[in-house]
Order: sequence, then C-alpha cells, then structure tokens
Amino acid sequence: MNTNKQLRTSLRVALMGAVALSVGIATPCLSGTGSFLMGMAHAQTQGGGGGNMGANGSGHAPGTSGQSMGRGGSSGTQGHYGQGGSSGTETGEDGTSSDRQGPRYGGSETNQKPAAGTTGGRPAWAKEGIPEVELGRLSVARSPEHVLDHAFSEAISNWTTMGTTVMVLTAEGQETLTMTVAQLYSLSATEFSYIVKTYYASIVRIDSPLENLSLLKSYVLTDASPLSGVAPASQDDMIAIYLGSASDKTIPITSDTVTAINTILGLPSLTPEQTADIAAKAEDVRLAILSGHG
Repeated sequence: MNTNKQLRTSLRVALMGAVALSVGIATPCLSGTGSFLMGMAHAQTQGGGGGNMGANGSGHAPGTSGQSMGRGGSSGTQGHYGQGGSSGTETGEDGTSSDRQGPRYGGSETNQKPAAGTTGGRPAWAKEGIPEVELGRLSVARSPEHVLDHAFSEAISNWTTMGTTVMVLTAEGQETLTMTVAQLYSLSATEFSYIVKTYYASIVRIDSPLENLSLLKSYVLTDASPLSGVAPASQDDMIAIYLGSASDKTIPITSDTVTAINTILGLPSLTPEQTADIAAKAEDVRLAILSGHG
C-alpha cells in the first residue's frame, strides 16, 4: 500500500470516528443525503469517510476579547479567507499584502511614559536570543498587540459562517469528499496537508498571516480552540496548521522558525522535541500549500 493510500485510509478512519464523538454544533442537511452527520465526509465516488465535528467553544483574543474577521469578507464554498476576506483569493505573498510586514513597535498605544520598574512596553520580539531566521509573512508576529487582537476578532467573526461551510472536494483521479471547514481544521497536520495538496482548488481556509498567528496565540494561551466546532488532533498539530498557513509558501519552516515565532508572541517555552515536531508538521502544511498553489 503506497503512502497516499495509507493516508486516505487513515483520513477515513479519523473522519468516521469523529462523527460519533461530535456534539454541540448545528449542521445543515445536504440535499439527497439525508442526515448531514451521516453524510459528512462521504466519498461520493468511492465510499468516503465520516466527519470530525468538535464541540469546543470559541475562545478570546490574545489580550482582548472580540469578534469580527475577514475585513469585510463573505463566506463561500470555495477559496481562502485572508486579509481581503473574500473567497477564491489569498493574502498576497508577492509583497503587496499590508500584513506581510509588522509595523515598527512604538511603545504603548498611548505612548505614555512607562511606570517605574517596568520595561516600558518593550515587546517580546525585542528580547535577546531570538534565532536569526528569515520570517517573511511571519514577521507580522511583531505587530502591536492591538493589531493581532483586531485580526483575531475578524477571524472569529467570519468563522461563524466559514466554519460550517460545506466543502465538496473534487480533484481529477481522486475520490470526492464532503466535509465542513471545521472538520478540515480538526484533522492532524499530516491529513490537513494531504487534503490541501490534493483538493487545493476546492478548499476554504484561513490564509491571512495575522489571523493565523492571532489564532495560534489564543489557542496556546487558553489551551482551547478559538474556532467553534474544531477539536484539534493535538496541540502540536493545531499549532503547525496555523503556523504553516501563516508562512510564506517559499520560505522553509525550521526549528529556528518555531522558536523565533514562539518567543516573539511571548508564548511558553517549548521542549526541543516539541519544537522539532511542530517545525516538521508546519513544513508539511507549507509544502502542501505551495504544491496546491502550483
């Protein structure tokens, strides 16, 4: 059995098992398929598998609460949700995107004199010890907290519709799958990468680096998925999906990348094993997006 067949088999098992465990999310019915839960992730041509519906509630933004994502974006059955928020487009990785580079840090929002004994609002990314590594789009991690909070709010607002969007995934020579966007984000990073690479033209996903990094930060700090209906396969998998989706398609993700972003965002330290695992999985996601974008 080759690698793709093994992965498809693993994917079917994961999706089928998740249907039995899923609770708490309202799901529409698909015409001609009866119960939506029973038809979730059904392979239209070769049998398919079940869906993966998580019951985690939405969390709060990293540093603040809020709601409203996608910058005026609307939901769709195909495309990518990013800075523009519209379906069928991606945040520009050609340098034209306004969130490709984070703004220079200028102190606190009010620029008031710092209180005695404080660091004066010195950002985490100004600390010593951050690896010298090319970050590309990931450099927006240096943005002031209110910028990340705003991106988080937009992500959560659009997810209300986006998360329940039903994707009919088709590709030449491949079985047809049906799943929601929330189910896609509940897969392991390896399964997520396979789906994105194989069915790229049919995928709906979050592309904006600011939104992905703000979701990553919230997830790590709260230990709960900020996206309703998403039950992460594991912490490393969820972090890798956000990180790989936020990165440049053409810049490899290494352990130094993970350490740099983790430090810049002010997140708890990772073990060397965690760092290597996240880096490898995030690199799989990056390569899948690169291959699919082709």
